[in-house]
Amino acid sequence: MKIPTMLRYGVRMVVTLTQKGEVMSTAELAKEMGVSPLYLRQLAPVLERAGIIQGFRGAKGGYRLKVTPGEITIFDIIQAFDEDFSLLDCIKSANSCSRSPDCTTRYLWKDLSDVLKNTLQGMTLRELITRKNKQDTRETGWAEYII
Repeated sequence: MKIPTMLRYGVRMVVTLTQKGEVMSTAELAKEMGVSPLYLRQLAPVLERAGIIQGFRGAKGGYRLKVTPGEITIFDIIQAFDEDFSLLDCIKSANSCSRSPDCTTRYLWKDLSDVLKNTLQGMTLRELITRKNKQDTRETGWAEYII
């Protein structure tokens, strides 16, 4: 199973804006993230429509986080891209497969889909960043940084 690039970059974009805590142009974000600014310009409107980031026009324009990191989950960010976390079509709709009513393995895939969704719903943006910072602290011995 692979997570689509737009989801990975979308989450990374929001994380980067949170960590920097300032308005960043797509060029600055792209440099910080090591990705194409053109690709970020496609992702930004999706996140802006969802109310996750806020855009500013002009010479000093760019994007900043619009939500409180402790009040938005990773699932909320990913849902901005209209993604479904069903590993198979039959999880979303039993009618999509004629074998669904008798399929024993469907329950396995449903349970895995539910675990993924519950994990993402249970982790806020703040928790994700704090978890990363705690790991960095263990590895480097630096004082813990909390957003």
